[in-house]
Amino acid sequence: MTIEPRANSNFTVLGGTSPHEQGDARYQAYRADWFGRPRRFEAGDFPLHLDLEATSRCNLRCVFCDKLPVLPREKIGDMDFALYERILAEAEEHGLCGLKLSYRGEPLLHPRIVDMVRLAKRRGVQDVYFNTNGMLLTEDLAAALMDAGLDRISISMEGTDPLAFESARRGASFERIKANVAGLLALRRRRGLGIPHVRLQTVVLPGIDLEAYAAYWGPLSDETAAVDYKDVRVEQRETPGWACPQPWQRVTVEWDGTVHPCNNDDQQRAVLGNAARTSLAECWRGPAACALRELHRAGNAHVSPACAVCPWRAAQADKA
Repeated sequence: MTIEPRANSNFTVLGGTSPHEQGDARYQAYRADWFGRPRRFEAGDFPLHLDLEATSRCNLRCVFCDKLPVLPREKIGDMDFALYERILAEAEEHGLCGLKLSYRGEPLLHPRIVDMVRLAKRRGVQDVYFNTNGMLLTEDLAAALMDAGLDRISISMEGTDPLAFESARRGASFERIKANVAGLLALRRRRGLGIPHVRLQTVVLPGIDLEAYAAYWGPLSDETAAVDYKDVRVEQRETPGWACPQPWQRVTVEWDGTVHPCNNDDQQRAVLGNAARTSLAECWRGPAACALRELHRAGNAHVSPACAVCPWRAAQADKA
């Protein structure tokens, strides 16, 4: 088996079918813009994709997580549904196509996650998905998410060894998650559905064999993938000429409304505004966002305090 890296050097598709290979003309236009906007340095009037943090709470304590362990208590919470409704109303006005309902926490902890998916589909969002650790993905919840119209789901499973997995993802049960994934696929088959598209992905850790991973999890998924976290060396921080595509594609909205240019600005070094107080369109076209794009356009991304320390500087950030 030969593994062909696709998308970028941080994210590798190991096998299976991509969710982006299908879709109607509107969806394909969205995917064309996903790659086209950064190449043309065109931001448009609104982001193509939103990363909305349903919750920053998590039920696990993963040893490789660099986000939740440093969060102060006041930054832990769930997105208010009224704020979510406001954001989705604006998103519908601008024809939003892509929405991910996860950032730092476990989205299935949000008490209204099914309602969030349902509202997004009613508002015309074509690609609604989230990342999850799968611990809470019971058959009843899977059925409710299918009924709501969830398009895809990415489940994090490190390797194929239960003991190593549970050592890395503290609080998780390998067999429980495996059973939940199998139950999700069985339910989908019984209903004769093609969605949600199911991806199993691993963080690249010492001892994980990616070929063995793809062989093990391939039959229990539509797609397998690996995420390889990169360190940013000093020379990468100082080297000019690198431009990230994300300032022309997406924004991240924390549960309290804080808006970032991407999901790597964990320390809030490049805040664009707050969706609880202003529109996302204003954040997207505001002076902070425009100044950041100009730095990237000019090859001076390393001048930005947020972008200078970003691990994407060691990659090509093309993945949705």
